[in-house]
Amino acid sequence: MPRKHKRKVESPVDVTLPITPMLDMSFQLLSFFILTFHPMPVEGQLSINLPKIDASEKPEIDPTPPDEKKDEYTLTVISNSSGEVALISLKGPTVNSENIKNFADLFVQLKNIPKPQNKAELVAITIEASNDLTYARLIETMDLCKKAGYDSVNLAPTKGGR
Repeated sequence: MPRKHKRKVESPVDVTLPITPMLDMSFQLLSFFILTFHPMPVEGQLSINLPKIDASEKPEIDPTPPDEKKDEYTLTVISNSSGEVALISLKGPTVNSENIKNFADLFVQLKNIPKPQNKAELVAITIEASNDLTYARLIETMDLCKKAGYDSVNLAPTKGGR
């Protein structure tokens, strides 16, 4: 008769997980990510490019009656390579200023525009801004026009396509 071998009964192995070192490592990783995280600013420079004008387009016929026509002035703002204002010019029926040095001079020029029948709402300002102009400078120009008393301020790309 064959012999049956009895297996030895082994005592259960006590498995312990080292929780303390894992928690230490977790907190170190967490603190590293918290300390090195740099969120994006809420407000910042928007990359906005004005559309280019197609020179082949024909101008539309203006259906506005002559008594409601506004005096149109064009304010051209050209930027340098860094997006700051390089050249400002103002053209219209009564003004032709080619080289305005700064925003203070522009404000004086805008205030000196004669208003037909002393109504500023009969004057329209169109800002032609180059594509590279920073959004902050464009808003500053628009605010200056509003401060000078003109409610009709429009935007357009420069005719040169710059």
